[in-house]
Amino acid sequence: MTDRTSPRRILFVLRGKLGDTVLAFATVRAWADRYPGDDVTLLVRANYAPLFAREAGMRVIGFASRLAMFAKLAWMRVFEPPFDALMVLLGAGAPVRRLGRMVRAKRKVYLDGRFAGVYPEWPQIPPEHFQPEPAWRVAAAVAPDLPMPRQVRIASLAARRKPSHAIGIAPISDEPRRTMNPAVVQELVAALERRHPGSAIHVMVNRADRDARPLLEKGLPAGAGFREFPTLDALVGELAGLAHLYATDTGIYHLAVAMGVPATIFYGPTQPWKNGMPEQPELVRVRLAALKGEHCEEKSCAVATCLNHAVRLHIGATGSPPVAETPQACLLRRHAPGELTTLSVDEGPGR
Repeated sequence: MTDRTSPRRILFVLRGKLGDTVLAFATVRAWADRYPGDDVTLLVRANYAPLFAREAGMRVIGFASRLAMFAKLAWMRVFEPPFDALMVLLGAGAPVRRLGRMVRAKRKVYLDGRFAGVYPEWPQIPPEHFQPEPAWRVAAAVAPDLPMPRQVRIASLAARRKPSHAIGIAPISDEPRRTMNPAVVQELVAALERRHPGSAIHVMVNRADRDARPLLEKGLPAGAGFREFPTLDALVGELAGLAHLYATDTGIYHLAVAMGVPATIFYGPTQPWKNGMPEQPELVRVRLAALKGEHCEEKSCAVATCLNHAVRLHIGATGSPPVAETPQACLLRRHAPGELTTLSVDEGPGR
């Protein structure tokens, strides 16, 4: 804990998707804990603002649109003194540039030099880095003694947890290549019913999800049920009651672990070592061992073979994946079938 005789007015900006927002929030939380005398404001999308609204040591302002964001900034410009620092931890595009022009601040720091005329400071980001590291490096440009967060936790949401025996599955991401296919979801449900006897199995979907329809039409084995979350508060409520979450690499997983939900995450094209916090407790990362730390750049993939095979191996299946159905650039094609039959399982602290 660092004592400061001159409190600073700090404005953090998070403008991104759910998982990225939760990870970047760890830096805001670290700042508020390290410098409790500072006046910290967090500007974030309105639909995500309730996630952080009860967090100690900060003021949270949500914006529902660009117009709403600029209206709030105009009000602050007229009725509040300048900030000591404006730091954009997450965000891109013209709104971020305009935001920098509107906010009065002694220092303005962005992720890189794209908007150098508005944000004259930016950190050097190593080529290989953890997903949440750029946000921390922005903040460290202003406070070099700020330690990099190794975990993410939203204490006010963790306090809502009332774990039951329910087991959650979050099989759908915003990319087909990171989405479990319906047949594999059925296999996973059946395996979890054996692994967690007497526990309800909740498969989390929204009908609006692009890949939800095939799963809903396929249905689930007896004893399992779909759980929809039309609002973010409904999602938090569902996660709060879980004993364990099994998921693909998606924003739901980042929110769950920030709430303290134990989780097993299956990776296909993305890198477990890079994704998320390096020391997140109660988190198990699972991926085909042959892929090691490689990242797949084949965005056109719609079959998620590497992900689905990792799930099947984890629940006891054997054999190699059907590589013939994958795109030509698929990483699996670089390996002999016998190299694709084992998993890399990273059990983090607390396991």
